[in-house]
Amino acid sequence: MKGSTYKRCKCRGADGKELGADCPKLKRKDGSWSPRHGSWYYQAELDPGPGGKRRRVRRGGFASEADALAGMEEARRKEARGGNAQIKVLVGQYLDDWLKAQKGLRRTTLNLYEGHVRNFLKPHLGHVELDRLRVRHLDDMFEAIDKANEDIAQAAEDRRRLRAAARDAWRAGDKKAHREALDALEEVPPHRRPAGAATKQRIRATLRTALSDAVREGLVQVNVAKLVKLEAGKRPKALVWTPDRVRVWRERLDREMDAAVTAAGGRPVNALRIWMSQPRPSPVMVWTPEQTGVFLDRASRHRLYGLYYLTAFTGLRRGEVCGVEWADVDLDAGELAIRHQRVMVGYRDIEDGAPKTDSSDDTIPLDESTVKVLRTWRAAQNEERLAWGEAWVDSGKVFTREDGAALHPDFVFDLFERLAFEAGLPPIRLHDLRHGAATLMLAAGADMKLVQAMLRHSSVTITSDTYTSVLPDVARQATAAAVALVPRAVNGDQSGTDGLPSASQGGGSHPSVSSTPANAQVVRLERRAGEGT
Repeated sequence: MKGSTYKRCKCRGADGKELGADCPKLKRKDGSWSPRHGSWYYQAELDPGPGGKRRRVRRGGFASEADALAGMEEARRKEARGGNAQIKVLVGQYLDDWLKAQKGLRRTTLNLYEGHVRNFLKPHLGHVELDRLRVRHLDDMFEAIDKANEDIAQAAEDRRRLRAAARDAWRAGDKKAHREALDALEEVPPHRRPAGAATKQRIRATLRTALSDAVREGLVQVNVAKLVKLEAGKRPKALVWTPDRVRVWRERLDREMDAAVTAAGGRPVNALRIWMSQPRPSPVMVWTPEQTGVFLDRASRHRLYGLYYLTAFTGLRRGEVCGVEWADVDLDAGELAIRHQRVMVGYRDIEDGAPKTDSSDDTIPLDESTVKVLRTWRAAQNEERLAWGEAWVDSGKVFTREDGAALHPDFVFDLFERLAFEAGLPPIRLHDLRHGAATLMLAAGADMKLVQAMLRHSSVTITSDTYTSVLPDVARQATAAAVALVPRAVNGDQSGTDGLPSASQGGGSHPSVSSTPANAQVVRLERRAGEGT
C-alpha cells in the first residue's frame, strides 16, 4: 500500500478560498515545518476494489508527521489483516472532531456551529455512518424539525385558548372551571422558538461546511448537504406601524392583558412582558417619524439619550454603538469611524471585536444636530468622571455606565424596551431603529445607494430587499409633501374638500376620529394589571 504525508491548514486568502498546503505560515524562514501552524495528513492507496475500482484513504488532524505516519501504518496493518482501512465513522463522532479542529473563527460563529450540532444535527443524524449519509437522511431531519414547529405552534395556541377559558370562567364566577383551566395551562409545554426557514438554511450551511472538510479529507465522496432542497429563508420585509396596524395590535393587547389578569387570580402581572410578546405584522417593524420623535422625547430624560439618538439617525448596530470609542469620533469634522463592536459570546462573556463585516468597518458622517447631542453627552460624562474620581473606569467608550465601564449590550436592549413601553408606542426591536434610520433617509429623499453606504451593507441588493416594502409609505409622504408645496387660494381644512367642488351640499358630516394620548397605554395597562405590576 503506497502512501504519502503532507501538511495543510484552513487559512484563507484574499479571495476567500482556503490556502491549504500553500499557506506561507506552514514553514519557517529556514524552510523547516512550523510546529505551531497547520495539521498533518496522510493519503494511502489501497488494493483495488471490485472491478478494479480505485480505493484510497485520507486522514488528517495529526499533530506531527510521525503521528500521520503511524496512522498510515495502522491503516496498512488493518488492510493486511483483511480489515477495511476505510474506517467507518459516525456523523456524530465526526462532527465532534470537526468542532474541535475549528481554529480562527469568531467565538459567536463557533457557538452557532455548536448549537446546530447539539440541537439538530447529532440528535437526527449522529447515528448514521458518515460515508452512508444520504439526502433522504437530511430530508427526514428537516421533516422532524417541521413537526416540532407544529407542536410549538399548537402549544402556543393552547396557552391562548386556556387563558381565554380561565378569563371567561372567572368572569362567570365558575371557580371550578377557572381552576381546571389554570391546571391545564400548567401542563402545556413551555415556550420555545420554532426553527423557521432561515434557521433551517443556517443548519444546512453548518453541515455543508463540515462535509466540505470531510470531502477534502477523503472521508466522503459527495457533500450531500449541497443537494438538499429547502424553502428559501427570505429576508423579512420591514413594515411601518401605520394607524390601522397600531389599532389592531392594541385591541389584541387589551384582550391578552384581560386574559392574563384573570388567569393570575388577583396576583399582579408583568404588563411590559405582555406588551413585548404580542404578535407583530412583520418580524421587522418600523416606527413612523412621529413615533420615533415620541420615543426620543421619552429617551431625552435618560442619561443615555445620546446613544439612542445616534442609533436612530445613523443606524448603528447594538454592538457597534456600545463599542464606539471617543478616539474614533471627530466632532469638529463631523465623522465617526466604526472600528469596534461589543460581541456577546455569552451573557457574562463579552468581548470587543472587529465590526460584523469588512464593509461595516467604515467612517460615517454626522450632522450638526448629532454633533451637538454628542458634545452635550461628553460634557455630562466628564462631570461623571470627576464625581467618581479614582474609581472611574477609563474604558474609552463613548457610552458607558455611570462609573465609566463599558455597557452590556443586553442592558441597552432592555432599557430600549422599557423606554418604548413608557412612551406608549407599539414595540419594535432595538435593531429596528437601524431600519427606522433607513426609512427616515428614504423619506428625506436619499437614494438607495446612499442608504446602503450609511448602513454599510455589503450590497445594495440587501438594502433594497429589506426596505422595498416601506417605499409605498415613503412615496405617499413624498406626494403629500409635494402637494403642500403648491399654494392654494382655498383652505382645504375649512371646506373639508381640499379645494375640490363638494359632491353634495346636503350638509352630511364626516365621522370624527378620536385618538388616545400615546402615554395612556401605560396607564391603561397598569390599571388592568393591578397594584404591584
